[in-house]
Amino acid sequence: MNIKLIRAATMRAALAEAHRLMGPEALILESRKIATGIEISVAIDPEETLDHREQWHEALAYHQVPAALAGRWRRVSPDRAVADTFQFGTVDFTRPLLLVGPPGAGKTMTTVKFATRLVLDGIRPTVINADQNRAGAAAQLSALCRILRADFIDTASPTPAGRRARRRPTSATLIDLPGMDPFDDQDMTGLRDMIDQVQGVAALVLPAGLDAQDSAEMAERFHAAGATLLIPTRLDLTRRLGGMVAAAAAAPLAFSHAGTSGRVTEALEPVTPQFLARRLLDHTRPTGLAHAA
Repeated sequence: MNIKLIRAATMRAALAEAHRLMGPEALILESRKIATGIEISVAIDPEETLDHREQWHEALAYHQVPAALAGRWRRVSPDRAVADTFQFGTVDFTRPLLLVGPPGAGKTMTTVKFATRLVLDGIRPTVINADQNRAGAAAQLSALCRILRADFIDTASPTPAGRRARRRPTSATLIDLPGMDPFDDQDMTGLRDMIDQVQGVAALVLPAGLDAQDSAEMAERFHAAGATLLIPTRLDLTRRLGGMVAAAAAAPLAFSHAGTSGRVTEALEPVTPQFLARRLLDHTRPTGLAHAA
C-alpha cells in the first residue's frame, strides 16, 4: 500500500491535492488539524494505481487525443484532466438558442430534442426554421412541432407568422440554422449578424468523429463568429473522440449537451467532467447501431 501525508490550509485543498497526486481511488486513512491547517494521510493500492494509469494512457492513444494535450493529461486523473481543461455550461433558454454548424452535423435533430425536453418540462417553445438550403427541412420540423404542440415559424413563409421570426422572441426559442462553411467568410459574417439580430446564444453542433485538426479549426472559426457552446453529436456511432476533444481545446466553447442517440425520444445528455472522462475510458464500448443526433 502506498501512503502519503498531505498538508494544506483547508480540507478541500488537501482532498484536491490527494486527488491530483493519487487519483480518485485514494482512501483517506486519517485527518487532523495542525497549526497551518489540515493534515491527512491517504493511501492507494500501487497495483490498482498502475492499472488505472495504464488504462488512461491507452485511452488517450486510442482516441488520438492531440499530443500536447495528451502529454499534460498523462500526469493527472481523467476527471481532473477534463475538469481543468474544458469549460462546462448549460442552456437556460432565457435568450434564443441558435443551433449552428456544418452541413449534416445534426442541428435539426438537436433542435427537436431540445424542444421535446422543454415540452416535457411544461414549456411551449417556439421553433424557427431558418434552413432554406436543405430540401424538406421546414416540412420535417413542422411535422414534429405539430406532434409536440410547439409553435413553429418558417422564415421563408410570406405569412405574418413567418415575419414574426424577425421580432425579438418572448419565450423559449430554438432557431435551426442552415449548414454553414466555417471557412467561408461570408457564411461566418452572416452567422454573427444573425446572432446579433436576435440577441441569442449560439451552440456549435459538431459530429464527434471528425479529424482532430479539422474539428479544432472549425471550432475556432465558429467561435470567432459568436458561438459559445459546444454540442457534440453522433456519440453512438463514434468510437474515437479525439476530434471532439480537439474542438473544445482549440476554442473556449463550453460543453453543454451531447447527442448519444438518433431517436427523437431519447434526450440529449448533459456533458460534465465525469461524463466526458467516462466516455474516454470506455473505449471498448460496442459501436451503436442508430444514427446519432
